Amino acid sequence: MAEPGAVAGLEEELTCPICLGIYSNPVSLGCGHSFCKACVQEARSHRPSPRGPFTCPLCSAWADPAMELQPNVQLRSIVQKFLEAPARQQEQEREGQREEEGASLGQRDGVILCDFCLQEPQPAAKTCLSCEASLCEAHLSKHSTKSPLKDHVLMEPCSAHLLAERRCPQHGKLLECYCKTDSVCICVLCCIVSSHRKHKITTLEEAFGQAQSVLPETLATVKEHKAALNQSIANLLKQEEEVKAKESLLRDQLETLFKEICLQLDNKKREVLKALSDYKEQQLSQIKMEVQKHKEEKDAASCDIQELEALRDQKDLLLFIKSFAAIQARKRKPLTNKDGIELPTPPIILDKLTTDATLRLFKQFLSDMQSLFEVPPGTQCR
Repeated sequence: MAEPGAVAGLEEELTCPICLGIYSNPVSLGCGHSFCKACVQEARSHRPSPRGPFTCPLCSAWADPAMELQPNVQLRSIVQKFLEAPARQQEQEREGQREEEGASLGQRDGVILCDFCLQEPQPAAKTCLSCEASLCEAHLSKHSTKSPLKDHVLMEPCSAHLLAERRCPQHGKLLECYCKTDSVCICVLCCIVSSHRKHKITTLEEAFGQAQSVLPETLATVKEHKAALNQSIANLLKQEEEVKAKESLLRDQLETLFKEICLQLDNKKREVLKALSDYKEQQLSQIKMEVQKHKEEKDAASCDIQELEALRDQKDLLLFIKSFAAIQARKRKPLTNKDGIELPTPPIILDKLTTDATLRLFKQFLSDMQSLFEVPPGTQCR
């Protein structure tokens, strides 16, 4: 009678990597790996395009989708003899127990599922970067015991989108390096054959450590920039109120003057008031544009601060570097004048001396009014 250890070892070799059951009608792919015929056919049916390429579920080797599956006669014979052994009854009991445990887990929203489970996908325990697939505890155990797969890189379960971001779009290799010259994550081949070969390259671990060391300084700089924007916006709003107050005072003076001059100046009055209103609108327009610009920069600074503070808890080297590099690359123009903007010269200068001279020289004023209240070049709204 066979020893239990030998039976367990043989059972492992006769287990289909997809269904985790003993081979049923086993077939072999061109890469040499064997699977149940039904498992391979179902795996084929799950590919994105019916006529698209098909890869080995175990080693990701390309296979011709049109190629007829070849029965593995020798393996089928070994499986038949194994199933007739008394030890098989114990295996059936263990299978029943695994099915009960799998049914209790079920599928939960937001959980990364195993890519090898075809009937009832179980939650993934790890994601293999080399195979680009997520594996449950059972498939992970089989994956880890295969000699060619022991050196594969495993990580916490992640979606296909995040998995794709970890590979170089040009060479398909894992992003394991960081180009300081271009501030991007690159693969090993990028360091050798691409435009990065003469750049300053470091590992993700070194880049992560350096970025962590300067994160507090960057965060402080952005916060200081936001505080400066707040002060500049406050000064601009104050300047806006002053412009309105000065315009109101000047308007009252002009109203009094035009009432004294009588109806002959009515047309000229409307012309001058229009020039004054245009001047106000121009100033307010310039201030509002500057306020809006500062508010947008403030919002951008707030977003940068939130992202930088969120990065404190980011342990993923690649995601941290990519996010941090993107934040650092954003332009932040220094504030040239925090006290407001330079406004154009008022189109009208009205004081007591001008008022008295106007009243005394009424007739002369009528002829000189055009030049006296002429709007200086460059102050009219476009």
